[in-house]
Amino acid sequence: MNTKTFTLTVVLLCAIVPVFNADALTPLTGDEIAQMVYNRDDGEDSYSKIEMILIDKNGNERVRSLITHTKDYGELRKNFVRFFSPADIEETGFLSWENEAGDDTQYLYLPDLGRSRRIVSSQKDLRFVNTDFTYEDMQRRRPEKDSHKLLKEEKWHGYSCYVVEYTPKEKKSSQYAKTVQWIEKESLIPVKVEFYNKKGKIFKELKVAKLEKVNGIWTSMDMLMDDFSEKHKTRMRVLEVLYNRGMDDEVFTLQNMEDY
Repeated sequence: MNTKTFTLTVVLLCAIVPVFNADALTPLTGDEIAQMVYNRDDGEDSYSKIEMILIDKNGNERVRSLITHTKDYGELRKNFVRFFSPADIEETGFLSWENEAGDDTQYLYLPDLGRSRRIVSSQKDLRFVNTDFTYEDMQRRRPEKDSHKLLKEEKWHGYSCYVVEYTPKEKKSSQYAKTVQWIEKESLIPVKVEFYNKKGKIFKELKVAKLEKVNGIWTSMDMLMDDFSEKHKTRMRVLEVLYNRGMDDEVFTLQNMEDY
């Protein structure tokens, strides 16, 4: 092959073969994936109507209805939850404000008391209104609180996932010794989470049965928390979700929760 022919061949190859950025070929680290999950697009604010189903060890079900509101304030978020049925939990409210450092500030409103009470750090491992979610589960965990290790990449129930191990840097900062999360690559939503107790055993598991894109935002539409130690499950089905409505700041106040 003469020089002219060789040069022409190189030019043609460059025209049809993409040029890869060397950085793009570098595998993602566990820390990078955890940060991507934390920063994923979930709207500036959201409103959801949810059906909650409590399932005991005999398969008996109790159904609750509730709504949730969320709003971002820069990197921080506020959440408000209100239950509407059945009668024994009607008008119960929950309010959570993220803080830049430390735990979220959380309040539970019980209509029988007629006032809100603050959930302190020592209570974060308690069950949230008798579900299989704890108060810790009701708050986002900032990535810098944990070490993250990418264990592998695999398919789970048809989802292509990163499998990442989250381990608290300070043991006292969480009720869990670690969690292992199957993070769906496109949505960056954990579709399966294993929760390990301080003895290193799995005692809870969260599974997402359905992901759906709503207004361009990936959303968990159906999830199940299974507490093996209590032989009890909590299912959450999203019946309606709306994003970016321009929600009023007053929604996320104690006064609104108590006067709702």
